[in-house]
Amino acid sequence: MTGCVYFNGKLLPSAGTGISPFNRGLLYGDGVFETLRVYKGRLFRFGQHVQRLQEGLQVLKIQFHDVVLAVEQSVKEILQREKIIEGAVRISIFRGDGEGPDPPAGLTPSFLISIKSSIPYRTDDYATGYKARLVSVRRNSFSPLSRIKSLNYLDNILARLEAREHKAHEALLVNSLGWVAEGAASNVFLIKDNLLMTPPVDAGVLPGITRAAVLEIAGAARLQPREETFSPEQLAAADEAFLTNSLMEIMPLVMLNEKKIGDGKPGKFTEELRLHYRNLVNQEVMFSL
Repeated sequence: MTGCVYFNGKLLPSAGTGISPFNRGLLYGDGVFETLRVYKGRLFRFGQHVQRLQEGLQVLKIQFHDVVLAVEQSVKEILQREKIIEGAVRISIFRGDGEGPDPPAGLTPSFLISIKSSIPYRTDDYATGYKARLVSVRRNSFSPLSRIKSLNYLDNILARLEAREHKAHEALLVNSLGWVAEGAASNVFLIKDNLLMTPPVDAGVLPGITRAAVLEIAGAARLQPREETFSPEQLAAADEAFLTNSLMEIMPLVMLNEKKIGDGKPGKFTEELRLHYRNLVNQEVMFSL
């Protein structure tokens, strides 16, 4: 099986969801989403993903209690029923049906859960590393949307399209003040003189689940973790750098704007962090969903 979806708790083929043309997620990107990785049929840090969903719904002023409970139950049923061993689960929650910029009162949120039995990252990429491009799209650090996973992903898409023109794997966005914020679909870290740095959330950064896990395990790799702003020039001058998200885990970043970071190869600390991260995953999924 390559993919199917659960719409409001009902299993459907991926081409037959029957979403209303007045769904506000479809019309305006009015909703939130989460993407989780499946390991050995279990989810890593499902509770943290649910918490971030709730925080995003709260920012958007969407009533979330009942829909989040339904999502949790549906995800449990999916894992038991579809027997996905390795893959990905995406949860999308929409405000409901209604037209216009002023959402009608009393809307009932709906949700969609899709599952895939594959991950869009190649083993070879971890051996060679990613290339990134600083793009013209800016991350608005003053917007509440910068810290949630909104269905409105157009800034990220435009950033990726610009990076693709330069044959880069990932786009890096700076914020309104010119500091490095994050990738179009990733958090970014640099390593310099045994310091592990990643931009703070108030720089316009999504509080990534993998990002948080990496900060936790930094000490095991003899690194001092810090949440600090840094410039594109500081990133380019780093000893090592890497990107994170729930599906890619930890991806070495070896080039920025066609210039090498460090020696242009995945670094030893990055590789060590990858091992510590996978050990953490293996330990936690033993007791998860």
